[in-house]
Amino acid sequence: MDDLAQYDWLVKYQAKRFYNVEWEDLCQAGRLGLVKAYNNYTDTSVDFASYASKYVFGEMYELSVRCRNIKLNKYYLKLYKLVTKEKSHLTQVLGREATLSDISAYLDIDLSEIESVVSLMEDMFSLDDEYANIQVGREENTLDRVLLNDSINSLDPLSSAVINYRYMCDLTQTEVAKLLGISQVKVSRIEQKSKERILEYIS
Repeated sequence: MDDLAQYDWLVKYQAKRFYNVEWEDLCQAGRLGLVKAYNNYTDTSVDFASYASKYVFGEMYELSVRCRNIKLNKYYLKLYKLVTKEKSHLTQVLGREATLSDISAYLDIDLSEIESVVSLMEDMFSLDDEYANIQVGREENTLDRVLLNDSINSLDPLSSAVINYRYMCDLTQTEVAKLLGISQVKVSRIEQKSKERILEYIS
């Protein structure tokens, strides 16, 4: 395990690609990725650094997603979605690709605000796309996924746990009830209300 210290450069390189996460937390996540890579490394024909890079990036990405609700809020997501929609509309109206200045004037929103949101979201999506490329079976729309994750994060802890257990872990209501120490009826009520709140959040 001590040999892994020589790959600290890889951890630091990947950490520079993320934002709004404490440097030490990123490095800790990256070193966990190194350990996981070490434990799963069997094909010695592949350079270890290249193999480990995906694990390091993956652990940092998961950490950044958990911290994302600190950086992002519903307003940013809604604004980005609106900008994307109006860009398509204005491109047709103008007969050329609409610029952010065009969109700013049309929406009467400060250009610097639009530029900041677009830059933030596109940097984030770039990381999302890279993560999706190293995962199996991840093809859903990135913006929809972000909105869904943020909507779940906006729920109270109990509701968030119910939704995650039901739809991320694919547990039955009865199984969730046992895990959380509540009745199946209560799980059903929480699930229904939570789905309504999620739909309201992303609509």
